Amino acid sequence: MSADGGMSAESVANKDRSDGAPVLQAIKLQKYFGGLKVTDNLSLALRVGRIHALIGPNGAGKTTALAQLSGELSPDAGRITLRGRDITRLSMPRRAKAGVIRSFQITAIFNDFTVLENVCTAVQSRSRHHFSLIRAAARDHRLLDPARQMLTRVGLERLADRRASELAHGQKRQLEIAMALSAEPIVLLLDEPMAGMGPKEVATIADLLDQLRIDHAILLVEHDMNVVFRLADEVTVLVNGAVLTHGSPMEIRGNRQVQAAYLEEHYA
Repeated sequence: MSADGGMSAESVANKDRSDGAPVLQAIKLQKYFGGLKVTDNLSLALRVGRIHALIGPNGAGKTTALAQLSGELSPDAGRITLRGRDITRLSMPRRAKAGVIRSFQITAIFNDFTVLENVCTAVQSRSRHHFSLIRAAARDHRLLDPARQMLTRVGLERLADRRASELAHGQKRQLEIAMALSAEPIVLLLDEPMAGMGPKEVATIADLLDQLRIDHAILLVEHDMNVVFRLADEVTVLVNGAVLTHGSPMEIRGNRQVQAAYLEEHYA
């Protein structure tokens, strides 16, 4: 049980995983920008314990799809459900509170704060407690304890007192993930988490995502095909806003249509 008497995030994840049913579903989403159809009858399903990769060429509609799933944009047609509940018109903050969190391509952290203070602000936004000053809040055990747990989970516990501005690019990604986890999500929508990283940083984040899949349903938008084929349980390929095909990494890698539309440019 959680501190407020409800089910803990781990208990919820265990239930969703044992059910095997989709946690988040997109059903025939359509989105127009003026006369341009950028999402064309998109359907996909996310399950706890699985990483679902969404790939495709630039302009395929991947980021627009994420924006609709997160609540940043509303689809013009179709439905989005969370554990069977229709959340199509739910706002981004309310969707985040319900357990759907999007991590953006640009790391959204406070560079002047320490690593620990950054995570404390994320914990505070989820907490029912109110504090007048963030610096004072970062000394309260009700925030410190869960914040330190998140840092340990992503491998940044030794850098808790370091200013965020001093972190390497990959470490900032780890910090962003720690802040996202502080919201106790069940669904993680990750938009190019490996962008701009070197091989060692990519390996670190890939290992982290591999661990996070245990308790979360993950949608991964990523251009690094080595990462996609290593991590993904299933892959959906978008072209011009529509699903070209869907299948296992092995099926996608061997699909000639996918090779012609995308993989020849990104994976040898």
